[in-house]
Amino acid sequence: MNTFYIEFRDPLFGVILFFLLLFVLSFLSYWGGRYKASRAHRSLESFLGKFDETGDPTPIASQIHNNSLNNESWLLLAHSFDLQGNFEKSVEIYLAVLSKYSDPLFQKEVLLLLGKTYFKAGFLERARVSFVQVLQSNPRTPTALHYLLLVYEQLQQFDKALEVSESLLELQPQSHPVQTYLKCRLILVNPKLSIDERCEQLSSIYRETLSMGYLIFEYLFTHKSAMAWEIFDHGLANRLSDILWRLPEEKLDLAIISQNGYLRELFTARGALELAQNSSVFELDTLIALRKCGVSKATLQFEYACGECKQISFIPFHRCPHCHTIDTVSPILTLSKEHFEENNSFQ
Repeated sequence: MNTFYIEFRDPLFGVILFFLLLFVLSFLSYWGGRYKASRAHRSLESFLGKFDETGDPTPIASQIHNNSLNNESWLLLAHSFDLQGNFEKSVEIYLAVLSKYSDPLFQKEVLLLLGKTYFKAGFLERARVSFVQVLQSNPRTPTALHYLLLVYEQLQQFDKALEVSESLLELQPQSHPVQTYLKCRLILVNPKLSIDERCEQLSSIYRETLSMGYLIFEYLFTHKSAMAWEIFDHGLANRLSDILWRLPEEKLDLAIISQNGYLRELFTARGALELAQNSSVFELDTLIALRKCGVSKATLQFEYACGECKQISFIPFHRCPHCHTIDTVSPILTLSKEHFEENNSFQ
């Protein structure tokens, strides 16, 4: 029996122990990988089952499973449907492709495309589930985090959006304005805060960051104009043209307006004050000239352009609806005929 006994100090004992540990680690690694793959497969099947409304394969799904076309061709077709606004067909292709191809990287790409399509179509809960599915296996995916944040934002769940922004900030440090924006939105929807408390917190944020100027001054001028004039940033005068144009005369601060050339021209063009003879801005100069002639049948209308993607909207925004950048709104002045309400009573 002593022939087969190896003393622990023997070098051969160390070699045997090394290979034994190597075998155990390889065994655990192999079955760990199998378990992880099986779990991912079950997770994907559970995900696909949430959107299987009929249980029967559609004609497109049948073609995808039986046709020899490669996956890139199907994704291109789905993208074309997406561009046409036919989101139903696009989603149908993405779901069928997901059930056919098992490559993890490819599934991640398709899940992102599927989530974006749901987001465009307005199915926010389905979009949320798609992006969460991506993040379960690929937590460091900036695109999925970005769109998940947008979903929570549109669902008015700003606290959850703020949590997602923490992870996004670690991957993209340049995304810090998102947190300031979400904090402002969280203040505005907090029912426990009074109007005065909201104004105080918003003004404090602007003093600290000098950002979110349009959002903050829009609220301050609406609810507490005196505080807005106290922290007024003259560099924002052009961006706040529409807000200031609609400001009631009793909320004007003549001392601050007289210090700013653009504000003097803006309120002279409106007819509220007489502090400028002309303006370098064509629309304002035209209105000032008309006021001098006693004509008051013209006014300003506003459109809104994104400073990043240059897309134009007819309503103001704090996050661009096209490229999703924050605090890039810029009003565009246009001349229009002023409409007066007439008394059409038959009495």
